[in-house]
Amino acid sequence: MSANEKDQFGDGPKIINIHTKGIVFTEEIREALLQDLYDLIAIDTSNPPGQELEAAKLVQARMASLGFTCSIQEFAPMRANAVCRIPFSQPEEGPCLIFNSHLDVVPPGQVNWTYPPFDAKISNGRIYGRGACDAKGSLAAMMAAVRLISPCSRNLQGELILTAVAAEETGGLGTQFWLKSRREDLRPSMAIVGEPSGLKPVIGHKGVSRRKLSVHGRSAHSSDPSQGRNAIYPVARLALFIEELNKRLGKNSHPLLGLPVVSANVIRGGVKDNIIPEYCELQMDRRRVPGEGKDQFDRELNEWGESMMAEDPSFKWQIEILGEDKEPAIISPDEPVVRKAIEAIYEVTGRRETPRGFVAATDMTFLIHQGNIPTVILGPGHLAQTHIVDEFVELNQLEQAVLIYSHLITLVLSKDRMA
Repeated sequence: MSANEKDQFGDGPKIINIHTKGIVFTEEIREALLQDLYDLIAIDTSNPPGQELEAAKLVQARMASLGFTCSIQEFAPMRANAVCRIPFSQPEEGPCLIFNSHLDVVPPGQVNWTYPPFDAKISNGRIYGRGACDAKGSLAAMMAAVRLISPCSRNLQGELILTAVAAEETGGLGTQFWLKSRREDLRPSMAIVGEPSGLKPVIGHKGVSRRKLSVHGRSAHSSDPSQGRNAIYPVARLALFIEELNKRLGKNSHPLLGLPVVSANVIRGGVKDNIIPEYCELQMDRRRVPGEGKDQFDRELNEWGESMMAEDPSFKWQIEILGEDKEPAIISPDEPVVRKAIEAIYEVTGRRETPRGFVAATDMTFLIHQGNIPTVILGPGHLAQTHIVDEFVELNQLEQAVLIYSHLITLVLSKDRMA
């Protein structure tokens, strides 16, 4: 990191007293925050294929230097989590706070970026790079928070576990693997998922189901279409069905999470402009709210298929699950982790936030449904800054996230904490 880039970070709060004396936000902490984020962005963890092992090892090495007990969970070739544990006094009896954020990012695409996607740059109070917002910024802030609270660790009780996980963007395989392997951690816990929430507490999100529906026809010369069976036509009708379905879903709003939605996002078919296409597929994304069943989207697609068969009994189609479904997830606003998150945000920003919902799906669903762990989504940045060209996170939010996470650690794990 150049001296000029350090200067662009600007002046921010340097000292903060968070329930425990001796917590100092120094230039050393700030530089470590930026260096960790720079180095994480520099490792291309585009998913597919992911290949998060190198990034996991980076987290492992840097957290081990702070006294964490760190391990690598490689659940597939080059696909790995870093699991870092720091026990304070009475770790078996005290509470357990889990920080969770993901190492993988979406691919940068084939378009030109103003700043190279894997060479982080600071400009106008922002840090640019793939993953800066989703979600390596949250992970770097969590790592910095651990550095910040280290001097007051003698006043903490219980255990902090940092899970830097793989494969969140394609089904949450990393978090699920960790949950299945955490036999020693099956005690009362609470979790924070680092995703771009604008530093607002999120207590629920929609579920997601992604499907590919394919149709096989019969090729022929385009001079005589009757000799073939055009696979594009039924898929085109499916796209219109999806558009109409989305309008119907607008009648089923959830009070916290809003409307369920569906969209047609990828269509592929045909090989040449003078050949009747024998194959076509449509890839779709369905966002579900509580009350909609796990098979909701499949039933809706079968509704379309049955209407096509009513016209042509020989019509056939195939449905393939893309990635892994994520169920809607929601917790009570009265959960202790929610109250602690709201208090931490208030102490750092002066804002008294109200819990809200999230339109995107995250690994929160697995922590709640599989781990029975009350979980809040809380991180720097906004969804509008993710999955785009020139992805960025605001440096001010990044620094505030460090302070909020630090405050949260002491609120949950301090020996004199209140229930």
